[in-house]
Amino acid sequence: MKNNLELRREDLKISYLNTGFNFKTTDEIQPDESIIDQDNALMALEFGLQLGARGYNMYISGVDQKTIYEYVKARLEKQAGEKAVPQDICYIYNFKNPSTPRVIRMQPGDSIRFKEDMKEFRQFLIDGLGAKLDSVEAERKRQHLIDKLDSKKEQILEELKSYAKEQGFIVKLTQEGLGFIPLDKEENPISMEQYELLDQTTKQEIEENIDRLSDMAEQVLADIRDVEKEYGQYMNDISEEIVLHEVGYFIKHLKEVYGKYEVIKEYLDEILQDILEDISIFSDSQSAESQDIKSIFPWLGSNKVGERVGHYDINVLVDNSQLQGAPVVTARDLSFARLVGKIKVDTELTLNRVDFNNISAGLLHEANGGYLLLYVNDLLDYPGSFEVIRRTLKTGEVNVESLAISNITTSLGMLPPPVPVDFKVILIGDYEVYRVLCDMDATFKDLFKMNIDFKDTIDGDKTSLLRFASQIKAFCNKEHLPDVSYEGVLVLAEYSHRLAESQEKMSANIQPVTDLIREASVFSKDLITKEHIVKARTVKTLFKETLQKNIEEKYAKNIYLLDVGGKKIGQVNGLAVYDVGDFMFGKPVRITATTYRGKSGVADIEGAVGLSGSIHSKGVQIITGFLGNYFAQDYPLSLCGKICFEQSYGGIDGDSASSAELYAILSSLSQVPIRQGVAVTGSINQYGQIQPVGGVNDKIEGFYRICKQKGLTGKQGVIIPKQNQKDLVLDEEVIEAVEQGRFHIYAISSFKEGIEILTGVPAAQVEERVACKLKAYSSEGQNKPMRIKKKVK
Repeated sequence: MKNNLELRREDLKISYLNTGFNFKTTDEIQPDESIIDQDNALMALEFGLQLGARGYNMYISGVDQKTIYEYVKARLEKQAGEKAVPQDICYIYNFKNPSTPRVIRMQPGDSIRFKEDMKEFRQFLIDGLGAKLDSVEAERKRQHLIDKLDSKKEQILEELKSYAKEQGFIVKLTQEGLGFIPLDKEENPISMEQYELLDQTTKQEIEENIDRLSDMAEQVLADIRDVEKEYGQYMNDISEEIVLHEVGYFIKHLKEVYGKYEVIKEYLDEILQDILEDISIFSDSQSAESQDIKSIFPWLGSNKVGERVGHYDINVLVDNSQLQGAPVVTARDLSFARLVGKIKVDTELTLNRVDFNNISAGLLHEANGGYLLLYVNDLLDYPGSFEVIRRTLKTGEVNVESLAISNITTSLGMLPPPVPVDFKVILIGDYEVYRVLCDMDATFKDLFKMNIDFKDTIDGDKTSLLRFASQIKAFCNKEHLPDVSYEGVLVLAEYSHRLAESQEKMSANIQPVTDLIREASVFSKDLITKEHIVKARTVKTLFKETLQKNIEEKYAKNIYLLDVGGKKIGQVNGLAVYDVGDFMFGKPVRITATTYRGKSGVADIEGAVGLSGSIHSKGVQIITGFLGNYFAQDYPLSLCGKICFEQSYGGIDGDSASSAELYAILSSLSQVPIRQGVAVTGSINQYGQIQPVGGVNDKIEGFYRICKQKGLTGKQGVIIPKQNQKDLVLDEEVIEAVEQGRFHIYAISSFKEGIEILTGVPAAQVEERVACKLKAYSSEGQNKPMRIKKKVK
């Protein structure tokens, strides 16, 4: 027999699902990839995109992060297309400080052209300049100078020889320099034996003449060195003339092409000066010799020409020549090196060679002038990566850092200067993560001034349902899946309502729905119908119900003790929910209570042993507050009560069992038994009002399955908060059982209604029994009149 608290079939289903629409399949409607019923969030997003000032980065939260990510990406790409393409970023060699390359910016495309032009220039230096320096004409000029130099040197020496002969000496060239040998009267050189036979006066005269000639010889040698230096400069002038002519042609051309970049003009002048400082290494003979040496001793590295011209390469860090607007950078790999770039180290034996050409760009370089769109969970997966983002946003610069180098090797340091960047960061994540980041970092809110929160649920009216169908159509088109029938759309909408736990709202997360469509397409090649979706959902559940089946078997075998019939004092069936990944199921649990005289109030055994969460402990304290407020106005509350979740060995939390715990306490105090065929969920406040809870559908279905397993009697059911009535989106089997009177669902708003359903006794009688027991427990209240808030008749 139904009472006014018992729900009917029409209370358990979504009303609009029987309302007709003017389409039979999604083939008849237009696809729509927009986000439904998120007007405020989308307006905030548009507003945030228009703000270009520093600090107006965005953190966007919502349950359907994938859809939000794709929508924001499409919106960014559209806006980026209207913005200017940012400049390219390059590194060039720093002649003044080789360990710190210079950063230059060029118009999009110019950097690649400049790199190719410099490649051609470098190839000329390697292949062509040596041939020019060693040409027949150049060698003829050099030989002419050598001949003139030899003639000049001979002329200087001849003057010395003539003077020496006049003094009776001849000049002899030795390894130590110029020597002098005295002559006899016949002008023949005097031997050492002859010299020893000379008298002392003659010897002294010869020594004095040699000293004078030696002084003159030193001057002659100095003159010869001056002449050689002079002619050496003439030789250099020949090479410089060739370099200035041949290399200068390239330099002049490059200056004409890239003349708008003053830094490049300065750089080209430095290259020319670098070549002129040591022209000899560009000669073919020098290059050939170096190649021969390298072929014998490869560890000595490349030839000098290759090493020198390698400095003239252009490292294009960021090439924006292919962009049609500002960059929109996305990635899932957000490691430190992927964000800031890296310096690759070429190792030869024990020597690490670091070259500015081995510096590579990171995502932060690539995003310059545009947008960086990331999942925050991806960012937090890599230690240090969030700090890199935060530091870059604060400083406006990116620092490239080299990879770790072994301690047993020697590193030739490379310190790239920081690269100035400017971009907007958009993070997609959970609101809980946003709160954590705000708590951990005082500057986070200053860097991410825009927090946009997409609703977890959307309206479930006909307009939203039609847009929901349009989303399904767009998804099927995108993945080349069959269309969905009208009835199939309604089943998917019901599934969305179930995800939202609301008859009035649908889940804002479209991903579980699209997953179900993919799975249903396995059973259909032409049209996805209601039957295909129901079958796919059944199969989907089979994959995940192993734990549920295992628990239900333990109830069947009485391993888990649970009564679904009869009455017991101080014992009630509560309802819990198990959350396993994206799979939830209800599990009934026996709750028992004992009461006796004392001062400690109501306590939960789980809390005493550390298995109770703070919210559950709060719920137990509320029960004590309710008992004192309701029954102990004229005498102290003298009570000890113990509440226990039987056969529960893990942690528990939440206050959804607080009303069931109260009923067990009231039953124990009043000694009025509770129906075991009715399970309870709902929290209670200190005034005895029932408050809504989560997971109500899974809780009802979980208890229904146990009752069905043990045998439905027609007297079993569930008590839920009145506020949860609009959250009911139950399985059709449960709805049919309710309609046939084999199962009952009661919606209450007060503990009085709950205790009457559970005991079959008027609430006033239960209250009177409880008041008498509490009065008896209170030694101070034994001789005082009993008073409760409502008079008992």
